Amino acid sequence: MGSRLRDASRRGSGPSIAGVERLDDVGTFWLATEPENEVHGALTFDPDSRGRLRLDGVLGLTGRPAGYVRLLGKSQEHAYTLERCFETNRKGAAVLAPAGLGVSTWSVGEVYTNVHFSADEEIAFDRMMIELEDLASWLGRNGITSDGAQHVDGVWVATIEGKWLGRETVKTDFGDLDITHNLGQRSHVPRELTLWQSFGMLIKLSSVVPKAELLEIASDIQDLVSMGIDRPSAYTKVQFSHPDVVQDLGDSKSERVSIDHFGRWIVTEGAYDLPPTDIAFSYVDIGGGPGLRSWFSLAADHRSTLARIMAVRRPTGMYSEDRLLNAVAAAEGLHRDLTDLPGRTPLKARLIHLAQLAGPRFEAGLASVDKWSEFLTEERHEHAHNRSQRPSSNVDHYRHMADSVYWLIVLCLLSQIPTARPAIERVEGSSGFEIMTASVSEIVARL
Repeated sequence: MGSRLRDASRRGSGPSIAGVERLDDVGTFWLATEPENEVHGALTFDPDSRGRLRLDGVLGLTGRPAGYVRLLGKSQEHAYTLERCFETNRKGAAVLAPAGLGVSTWSVGEVYTNVHFSADEEIAFDRMMIELEDLASWLGRNGITSDGAQHVDGVWVATIEGKWLGRETVKTDFGDLDITHNLGQRSHVPRELTLWQSFGMLIKLSSVVPKAELLEIASDIQDLVSMGIDRPSAYTKVQFSHPDVVQDLGDSKSERVSIDHFGRWIVTEGAYDLPPTDIAFSYVDIGGGPGLRSWFSLAADHRSTLARIMAVRRPTGMYSEDRLLNAVAAAEGLHRDLTDLPGRTPLKARLIHLAQLAGPRFEAGLASVDKWSEFLTEERHEHAHNRSQRPSSNVDHYRHMADSVYWLIVLCLLSQIPTARPAIERVEGSSGFEIMTASVSEIVARL
């Protein structure tokens, strides 16, 4: 692994790209397998579309690169590793022309800053920092307060205070998890002065692991926060760290340099204009650090279920029938994992058992657990055998029924966390849960 980093004397100079929506930089770029052939170009990355690299030349000393390749780059301020890249267009050069002629455009899947991974080197780290949309709401923390405008000596005066809340460390089976708080200000005086804060989760492992392992832990956090705030929570910032990627401070001292990540995520930021007004449960409700530690152990055993059921909650990209089928499949898988019942146990029996595990408030909200479970079982079997005859007007039924299975799974998972009883009680009183029970009980009453 190599890295091209800023000198300590220039630290903080130049454009900052961490945590912003768009990357825009110029420099030289080359194939990881051909470091001797550097070509000038412009790199952009927008989270709403793939990254793009425009080169004043073409890459490939022996011809046009085929398939996905790794590119490396450097600008005045940053080193870059570009992953899952492929050439989309070249002009002024034949398809098999040697490097350096014409111009070319590349599609870029992911960007890592401040680091060079060699051609065959695995992308691996030992730390990952994530910030999530509305994480502050789930944590129930706020370091910014205001006493409002007051009339003092004939003048309206407002006092706004920012207080750093410190860092909380949670010990887990995989290592440490730090809950961080950042506080700062942006000044555009005399027009504007902005005080801002952000909360993050820093995953710290004892050794370097493939990126996929860190992403699994990050996904466990994202799923829990999304359940808590009762809507999908998007990554707003992603950074990695590697013990070999450091910055020389002089006097034989060095410090780690953050590796900013740019990529496309399934859950995208900005789907909601305002923070949630009514969350389902909070960090405190699950029992704080001990509850979070229990969640990580639980989530590691049920990642397949979580992947299916959280997909049901995304705003777009799935038909109502598919949401229902995914939800039921997730519930069936969860029951298999939680019990030692025979594999041929009927689906209806599994759903009834899960409803009992979810608790009496959930059962009462369905009006009839028997009819509810029968509906879900019939729909799953009919769709599985392509025999569904229900009219399209029942699309809302599918959506509400899928929602009922979502809350079923949330309550069943929370029931496995010893400290999460307050979270269960809060879920049962939340607006999302109450809307679901009102809708489903009405549907069940007409079955």
